Amino acid sequence: MNAYDVTLVVPVYNVEQYLQECLDSIAAQTVFERCEVLLVDNGSTDGSYRLCAEFARRHANTTVLVRRGGGAGAARNLGMDRATSARITFCDSDDVLPPTALERMLDAATTTGAQVVVGMMETFPKPTNWAWKGYFGKGDRTFGSVAELPELVHSASACNKLFDLAYLRSHGIRFAEGVHFEDAYVGVAALVLATRLALVDQCVYQYRKRAAGNSTMDAIWTRRQNYWDHLQLVEHLYRMGAGLPDLSRAVLDLFLVRSYQGFALRAPDLFQGAELEDIYSRCRAVYRDVEPELVLRATADARHRVAYLAFATGDFGLFADRAARLHKLSVREGSAYLLGSLPDRLAPLARATPFTAHLEHVREVPGSGTLRLSGRFEVGGMPLVRPLDGHLSLRVRGSRLSVPAVQVRRRDMKNTRPDTEWGGFTAELPLDALRQGVHDLEFAVDAEGGQAVTPCLVAAGYLRGARVVEHGGVRVVPHWKGKNRAILMVLGTASRMGGRRTVLGGLLAKDAKHVLRRRPFWKQRLIRLLTKPLKPLLLGRDIWLFGERADTAQDNGWHLFRHVRTSGKRRGAYYVIRAGSPDRAHLAGLGHVVAHSSWKHKLLMLHASALVNAYDIDTYMLPDGWDRTRYLKHLNWRVGARRVFLQHGVTDKDVSKGLHRNRTGVDLILAVSRDEGRFLSEELGYDGQVEISGFPRFDALTPGPGSRTILFMPTWRAYLTVASYSRDGGGREAREAARDRFLASSYREFMVRFLNHPDLLTALDQYDYTLEFLPHYEMRAMVGEMVPDRKRVRIVDQNEISVQEAMRRCDLFVTDWSSTAFDVAYLGTPLVYAQFDADEYWDGHYQKGYFDARRDGFGPVCETVDETVAEVVRYIWGGCAREPEYLRRAEKFFEYRDQRNNVRASGAIESLVRGSKH
Repeated sequence: MNAYDVTLVVPVYNVEQYLQECLDSIAAQTVFERCEVLLVDNGSTDGSYRLCAEFARRHANTTVLVRRGGGAGAARNLGMDRATSARITFCDSDDVLPPTALERMLDAATTTGAQVVVGMMETFPKPTNWAWKGYFGKGDRTFGSVAELPELVHSASACNKLFDLAYLRSHGIRFAEGVHFEDAYVGVAALVLATRLALVDQCVYQYRKRAAGNSTMDAIWTRRQNYWDHLQLVEHLYRMGAGLPDLSRAVLDLFLVRSYQGFALRAPDLFQGAELEDIYSRCRAVYRDVEPELVLRATADARHRVAYLAFATGDFGLFADRAARLHKLSVREGSAYLLGSLPDRLAPLARATPFTAHLEHVREVPGSGTLRLSGRFEVGGMPLVRPLDGHLSLRVRGSRLSVPAVQVRRRDMKNTRPDTEWGGFTAELPLDALRQGVHDLEFAVDAEGGQAVTPCLVAAGYLRGARVVEHGGVRVVPHWKGKNRAILMVLGTASRMGGRRTVLGGLLAKDAKHVLRRRPFWKQRLIRLLTKPLKPLLLGRDIWLFGERADTAQDNGWHLFRHVRTSGKRRGAYYVIRAGSPDRAHLAGLGHVVAHSSWKHKLLMLHASALVNAYDIDTYMLPDGWDRTRYLKHLNWRVGARRVFLQHGVTDKDVSKGLHRNRTGVDLILAVSRDEGRFLSEELGYDGQVEISGFPRFDALTPGPGSRTILFMPTWRAYLTVASYSRDGGGREAREAARDRFLASSYREFMVRFLNHPDLLTALDQYDYTLEFLPHYEMRAMVGEMVPDRKRVRIVDQNEISVQEAMRRCDLFVTDWSSTAFDVAYLGTPLVYAQFDADEYWDGHYQKGYFDARRDGFGPVCETVDETVAEVVRYIWGGCAREPEYLRRAEKFFEYRDQRNNVRASGAIESLVRGSKH
């Protein structure tokens, strides 16, 4: 008789940080004494083996095994071979078992005789909504085949299951070794072969979703070997399922299609030639006879189905280069199809789903009498790498109006997904042709066989930029209804609409309905109505609400606010900042400083004519507790405040994914040069909304007296920290993961080596210089321990000294990719670029723009620590004098140097607000 009822196998590899929590959860099992625990060290080089050995010394039912090489699969197989009990389960060494997990699964196995018992798996710190979780919540149940609950096949892990060990051995079910996706060799195979399955309606496994960026899943599409490893799994399961009953075979096919669809889609991007042909031929052997109906069920959309259509038709060209084959739609019964001539059996695979259109921007074209609508569209499966063959149009239902839509190239969409580059569109509506009422908007494509039509949906940019447009006695309100359907509300005056309700009445009626129905932000809508008559007296006629980050006053927002409150004498200007912020002292004496999230802040948001910020308005200017989406839908359009983005750095890189006009809703953006203005206008969609004024903060950029100081100010990396503007704050797990990435990063390695370089330290002593390290706002919590304990190297903080003051007083500036290099160049201070991680930076943070530091920059560009130190020492030796070539480049780049940037910026806002009045 076996001494234990269940064997628990735990493969262990370099998880010292999480292992103790896992082991504690194992020891806390209610049936721990009935459990054989096999800890299999897979060649750990950290303290993992020590923790395993200590656990085994305390618990007689635990054995530590060592299996070097072969990955987790080999470690688990060793555990299977050494197991002595009748049943077996598995746990990864960074995950957690709930206390009754083993007891509940053992009870189910004993009661039902099931070959496989499956329990609920939860992920933490954030939950995952797998489709197969829908089978739970209905009590414990028993099934005769996985065909009775087909989605369960996608629960491929071996860790939320208890297996009959004799059953696994009789079918030769083992983990693959030396490859990824080894779990599915056991998890999926055991499910589809089983003739008795039991479901335990309880969480039996807690899977840690690590954000460290080093797991198989983090690099699933970019790691080439994953394509071969998963194809090997597919072929193994395909062969194994040859004798399955039809229903079970269909379930297996469901897994084979769904699990490989992402690889089949992306393989042509990573492979070519013989390798791509090999992938295609092997996939075709597996998938050519899979029923189209099952492919439809298993795949996410038409984009993923094209590969399976190629496998079914034997069309390698369609698989390898779909952009060359797909460029013209056909229409059948109102639906768009990627290909026109296919057998009826295969035609559903070519249906273009999803077919969607989103409106992102609506504005009146000055002096034209037209309304320009801009947006994006997707025709599922169709690579939009060039203009479509076919006529596009925008339809306004209720006005019997249809106008041409022009397909446009979008840099931001290309950067998000290359096959959507030409997925933008614009259309112009004649305002005089709009009738009073509420009009649905539709996007249409004319193609061979007819017209395909889809309703226009609203995007965030549409909501941010929604403004009431007045024309000839009519007000047009871009709005939404139902599930994000885009509409235009057309409200007319008595003179225009033959005595019917007035414009004012129409908007007041909407306010009244909103309040009476207690819809989101109804209290704010009511307060706005009640306080509007008193606004000019109490707050000022035109309210400009300034801010930066919620706790800062150092950048363009502060400088421009100071100007309009002193030189401009603007009564309606206010600055929002948190009450306890050290930067509040910078605002002393200016008046109209409002505590962030106070009642006055909220009141000002109800009446503002302009929201003026150097950072993201929705992230930093909304009062705490105001839901962003609900604010945009229910209040933003009604207030109608113009959005002014002052910027906090020169836009020299391609930041279109976050800064494109169709995403931000910004009405005015400032620039410092013609090159920057052209880039913003032509590539980021700010057509007519760029003001080349110079930055307000540049007016105070005058060189200070030499301080024999070198300022080192690298920028941040989005992939090494949790940004302050993260909507959920990241959570402890995300912050810890970011810390792990940072500690292992080339960023940290460069900082440590540079700050501790002996040649640099010697030069500082020899020439009597001090190096100040000013970390980026987003990196401040990460970098403290990198600074050596030396009197000539010190870390400074933005609460101690403003960025601008630090730049003014330095004699030499060192940065990597930071846009503060432009400030320093404007000052005339020499600088050194330390661009040590180019590939990593462009891949994970930003993408290249119009400015190249080697060609256009204001100082030498270095790629290594030694090169950077050598340039710093050279400048120190030469008295920190800037070379004429870099001076010439700076003079060419900046449009203005007359200290009137604030005047131009405030004038531009004045014109914007004045022009928006109705």
